[in-house]
Amino acid sequence: MQTFRARSSTIWGWGAIALGVLVAVIHVSSVGFSLATGGIGLGAAAALFGYGAFLRPHVAAHEDRVVVHNVTQTATVPYARLADLETRWSLEIVGDDGLKVGAFSAPAPSATAARHAQRDAARKDDARAEYGRAGDRLGTPSGDAAALVHAASSAWTAAHPGESGGEGPSIVRRPDWIGIAVVAGAIAAALWGLLG
Repeated sequence: MQTFRARSSTIWGWGAIALGVLVAVIHVSSVGFSLATGGIGLGAAAALFGYGAFLRPHVAAHEDRVVVHNVTQTATVPYARLADLETRWSLEIVGDDGLKVGAFSAPAPSATAARHAQRDAARKDDARAEYGRAGDRLGTPSGDAAALVHAASSAWTAAHPGESGGEGPSIVRRPDWIGIAVVAGAIAAALWGLLG
């Protein structure tokens, strides 16, 4: 199994955790532990938010399927049912029945980043310039995730020629109970910090 998470997600996630710890430590050291409910609650909320929104979501390419782990949901698509990969807003996996799932952990680049990447690729006569959309380019989160899924899907297709289709929906979605608990914990901590 190979996994993908954007480098920016890792930076934002650890940054939010560090900010949460810093807020809690500064507040506890200035007012004492017994009076620091606000700082501890808001610090815990920031840390939980960073973990739940940025460090947990990822795209996992297994031998026979791709699993998209978003904030509160997981979606599984067997390679036999994979029809297309889109990268307009983020990596979107499209099933053979038209169902789609977006990967929160693999966003497409912003318009500014896309213009810079396109200009740099054209200036360097880079192979990345051949891609039509900025989100398809290697070196972008959506492009790198799409390349990972495409490589795993191609390997599966080569090992299982002619095998395709299936019954039921192409994308199976399930709640991610750990993600839901982290989000609920972040909301509870924020409320405790603000109202406590």
